[in-house]
Amino acid sequence: MARTWIGGANASDTAETPAPPTIGAVKATLVAVVTLAVGCAAVYGLGALHEGVRRAPAYQVSATSLRLVEGPSWMTPGILAELDVGLLDPEFPQRFSLLDDGVLSRIAAAYERCVWVERVKCIEKHDPRVDPSRPPLEIVLKFRRPMAFVETSRGYCLVDARGVRLPGMYREPQLGAVRLLVIHGVATSPVGVGAVWSDASLSAGLRVADAVEPRRERFGLVTLDVTNVGGRCDPAETEIALLTASGTRIKWGRAPSPEAQRLREKSPAEKLAYLAYVYKQMGGRVDGVLDCVDIPNEAVRRRAATGRRLRS
Repeated sequence: MARTWIGGANASDTAETPAPPTIGAVKATLVAVVTLAVGCAAVYGLGALHEGVRRAPAYQVSATSLRLVEGPSWMTPGILAELDVGLLDPEFPQRFSLLDDGVLSRIAAAYERCVWVERVKCIEKHDPRVDPSRPPLEIVLKFRRPMAFVETSRGYCLVDARGVRLPGMYREPQLGAVRLLVIHGVATSPVGVGAVWSDASLSAGLRVADAVEPRRERFGLVTLDVTNVGGRCDPAETEIALLTASGTRIKWGRAPSPEAQRLREKSPAEKLAYLAYVYKQMGGRVDGVLDCVDIPNEAVRRRAATGRRLRS
């Protein structure tokens, strides 16, 4: 029977009977078929081997083992519970293999859904056959560090140094056993959890809160008043004030900014140095003794009618 060849045919030779294949051509075809069969067998064998290793108990990990068992000092048990991968990704498998495709990316994506996690710094996978003492997965997370509570009409909101609203509405300004500064005088309403609270007075307050945090407990600071940021209440008065537990008012001045530098405002380090000097002169405490410490003008006012000026 004649066979029609399409590829490379001319209009004049639409039907042509090909010559019978030579012995050399048949041999080449057989070699190709045998090679293909051997290749398929090798691929199948490697796949079966990989599947066997993937299912090996040493490579199996439980999703519950990914729970964080210890965090920073401010992290409460409730926050720890929020870092459960099973809650962050309800469809995450209860057990998985270290060799599953994309498993590390999925774990990272799950953690980054949590507002408490700023980013996943790295995830390292360890072969249990090399060092059985090491955990199969080591996950390093960078958390959003709570900086201050913001006083609102409904309670206290928690924010980080960038003003990102963290989960929860608190009746008391305390995170477990950790107390933080309370920022008073923010006029705008709280934003949603995970969003940046864009408010000029809050941003200024957070910069001051960050500056005084290392000395906060030593100086007994509890409240940061931003009511007058930008001089919105009294342009002649300090923009930011700090209050101690017994109500001593510490006039801070402006928050750190290029504008404050241009106006030759004292730096945060200089302000803290003067405050430390005052505390030293007062025997280590100002509560119950001083009514006001004016850092920009380097002056103090006693709770009695008389005042005294301290210069560094």
